[in-house]
Amino acid sequence: MKLSTSIVAAAVVATLPLATFAGDKDKAKTSTSSQFSALDTNRDGRLSPAEAAKDTKVVFSTADKNGDGYLDNDEYMHLGSSSETMPTHPATGEPPPK
Repeated sequence: MKLSTSIVAAAVVATLPLATFAGDKDKAKTSTSSQFSALDTNRDGRLSPAEAAKDTKVVFSTADKNGDGYLDNDEYMHLGSSSETMPTHPATGEPPPK
């Protein structure tokens, strides 16, 4: 009985960090969504180039994946996941070597 209790306790301890990471992902998604909402001043569900220009991390020409002249929430959510939209090295701020 003691052995099974120890195994259960070890399993719980081992999975706690995973729960923390899952919560961080949800927080990041919510944060990005609220940033999008704040930028969408006319509340049409998309960002015009003028609205997106208020966010310095947006490189509009590369973020507008479908080329419609606007950023939808999905395009905005994926800004940080592509090296196209973040062309600098995180430590130096320099463009990556070619």
